[in-house]
Amino acid sequence: MSMLAAISTNPEKNPVSAGNLSQQLKTIYGRIRHQYPFLSFIGVATKGAGNQELELYSSGGTVSKEQFTRAFQPEGKGNNPVVVEDTATDFQSSLSLPLVANDTTLGYTFFAATEKDCFTPEIIEQMHVYARVIARIVAGEQQPTESLRTAVASILKLNNVNRSESPAHLQRVAHYSKLIALHCAQKYDLSDSWIEHLFMFAPLHDIGKVFVPERILTKPGRLTTEEFELMKTHTLKGRDIIDHMIHCFDYSDDLHYTGMLRNIITHHHEAVDGSGYPCGLKGEEIPLEARIVAAADVLDALLTKRVYKEAWSLDKAMETLQQLSGSRLDPEFVEILSENREELLKIRNQCE
Repeated sequence: MSMLAAISTNPEKNPVSAGNLSQQLKTIYGRIRHQYPFLSFIGVATKGAGNQELELYSSGGTVSKEQFTRAFQPEGKGNNPVVVEDTATDFQSSLSLPLVANDTTLGYTFFAATEKDCFTPEIIEQMHVYARVIARIVAGEQQPTESLRTAVASILKLNNVNRSESPAHLQRVAHYSKLIALHCAQKYDLSDSWIEHLFMFAPLHDIGKVFVPERILTKPGRLTTEEFELMKTHTLKGRDIIDHMIHCFDYSDDLHYTGMLRNIITHHHEAVDGSGYPCGLKGEEIPLEARIVAAADVLDALLTKRVYKEAWSLDKAMETLQQLSGSRLDPEFVEILSENREELLKIRNQCE
């Protein structure tokens, strides 16, 4: 994907701490403008989750995605400064510089001016100094997200102890969840960062099963009432694991989407008619992320061979999903899966 293919202008949902970064940009902008009054705007585009997109933070004011894309042209320029003289935008000229910290390009910084031909070699050199300061800020803001990715990877290794869930199943649930989220992103105003965190967290939905005896997880026949009650504890046991991680690493929900992670693990077995567990939530009382993962998880369970069943065909699985629509599963997400069968088959082929 081109790095300019997706630019998020909704900073509250970005993985970098938007409030902190934007506030520091305003401070830096105020200081620079005393010396260079022709500057009208500073923007920072950081690589988002999975390096799939650039996310925009600003020093204040407004700049449209179209204006930013028109003036901001890092592709093919490497680490060279890019100066654009463009009277078609609200600014007369602009300068783009890479944000580099520890030999890693984190994104780009963008300076806009109300005058043409103002970015002389001397001023560009001075802007490089400010870009290095901004790069340090961005690097510091991104460290918590990277530490969370490391923690999630460690927990996934723990989950491999549970032999009832294959790594391929966990990958497919993640991909199905992302597919659903992408198709309802506009309706629910889901940012790229929200969707990428959903993709990262979905494989952890059954992490609490490490506390369920193997004899129950691998039992070929129907569970007894007592065994099923024990099985149901995996949602709250899983939440305990995540709460311990949050406490140990001092994770902040604003930076790490830990609320999303807890919701997925705790509520992915709730039912929209209120008959699920552990809390008996119904309808939109169930967090959006949990409803999405629930649909993805049920679909893959039906399509996958288990000790108690053979793998079902896609047609048979979709027929069952339709039967569960409105009772156990959210009808909207069942419909999305039903309408994207070719994508489902591609995912299954990729995650065997």
